[in-house]
Amino acid sequence: MECAAAPRVAVQKSFLIVICLTVCLGWLVLLPPSIARAESSGRVELAVTVDGHALDRGDLVLNAGTVARVVVGVHNLSRVDVPIDSVRLSGNVLGLTFFDYDTRLHTTVPAQGSANWTVDLDIRDLDGRATGLVPVEVTLRDTDLHAVARQSGTANVHGSLLSIYGLFGVGLLVLMGLLWAVALLPLGRHAGPATWWLRGLRFVPAGCAVGLFGVFALSATRLLSPTTLVDLVLTIVTSAACFAIGALMPWLNGPRRP
Repeated sequence: MECAAAPRVAVQKSFLIVICLTVCLGWLVLLPPSIARAESSGRVELAVTVDGHALDRGDLVLNAGTVARVVVGVHNLSRVDVPIDSVRLSGNVLGLTFFDYDTRLHTTVPAQGSANWTVDLDIRDLDGRATGLVPVEVTLRDTDLHAVARQSGTANVHGSLLSIYGLFGVGLLVLMGLLWAVALLPLGRHAGPATWWLRGLRFVPAGCAVGLFGVFALSATRLLSPTTLVDLVLTIVTSAACFAIGALMPWLNGPRRP
């Protein structure tokens, strides 16, 4: 009975692993794009500079303990007035917001008209929120807090590794270690799955964690900005590599201990 139940348990575990991987990759696919580009809602065009640097050029530097001067230019292409309640500067990685700063405007852009504003955002606490290359976004919002227009880019954030973002990276490192421990656990018991694809699937969650931690490491060390494309490609590559490692380990399939 135990021998007959063992394959069923292995298949159930493999299905659970596939579901977890699907959820993880689906999360990455559905992330809002962080590639530097101006987004037009079809009726509003937006141009943004921060401390004299165009947001979509990729040379923006945000220093903790300072004030960021944001210059916003809006062109309303529609035939109706567009109310603007606030402007927000935010930083997002892997679908999570690590910092956001708002200021109220309380104004309206007339139909077929243009407007420009200069606002100072207090980012003195940025040191405790993030560091490294971080995708940023400036968003104009209406009175219902819906985005009227937005522009995205990448900022080199001079913060601290002891920030919330740094602790997030430590959490990913711990998760990666735990998943690798689970994947390698059969080594000491010679209790690996009998088939190569089940052995490979056992390593997929660990590979996914390696990819996510790699996204953080590249960002924190300022080597590469974690765009949605980078997140997805790196996670798929590391998951596939770890699947191959597990599948090519025939010595996991040793005799089971009683």
